[in-house]
Amino acid sequence: MSQDRTQILREHKVIPDVLPEGTTLSHDLKVVFPEATLDTPGQELGREETQPEPRLFLDPVPQEKHNDYVLILTDPDLMSNNDQSFGQVRHWFTTNVSLTDNGELTVYPSPQYNISPYIGPAPLPNYLYSRPHRYIFILARPLSSTHPLSISAEDFEKLQEPFAAAFKGAQRGDVQDLKDRWGFDARRLCEEKGLGVEAVTFMRVGGTVRSAGANAVMMGEAVVDKVLGR
Repeated sequence: MSQDRTQILREHKVIPDVLPEGTTLSHDLKVVFPEATLDTPGQELGREETQPEPRLFLDPVPQEKHNDYVLILTDPDLMSNNDQSFGQVRHWFTTNVSLTDNGELTVYPSPQYNISPYIGPAPLPNYLYSRPHRYIFILARPLSSTHPLSISAEDFEKLQEPFAAAFKGAQRGDVQDLKDRWGFDARRLCEEKGLGVEAVTFMRVGGTVRSAGANAVMMGEAVVDKVLGR
């Protein structure tokens, strides 16, 4: 990955808000939506453009085609930049991602691997918070091939503990509402699970009236599910 791209991550505080200083990246990551392409870190994309699940491409294409990549999409800016009350929101978390000959990443739809299916950005509108959220795509791999990656609901619950506002969810695959997804910490999970980060990019997405409505619905679902014990 070029020094210029790494510098962009620092300028927008992806390093150190989400990833630690000293992170070294061996590949670039391109994210392709049906109506928009994120090919440079930090591009601002429209909220509606980013609702469909995107396709992702790794560049340069590794000579060895691995099938144990972990793909994370996280938003650290729920109520404030680098939110320390709610933590990050996990917009996508999928394991056993493989690579095709042309560098496209293949995500398997099975809930065994696609643990947190993709949900698009839903930031508060710009007239309330004039700041686009950062949505960070992280591609990582286990550092050791002798210890297969294992992710459980308890792992996500443990990550939520430091964040006072992030009351816990049930962490079931059939729920995955906001309370299941907030209180996330990508750096801590990578450290605890022995994952080495190989590629990172991020987009900035500002809020709209429609995204405010989606945000309110997710908040409401989280509260109702909590009351009902789900």
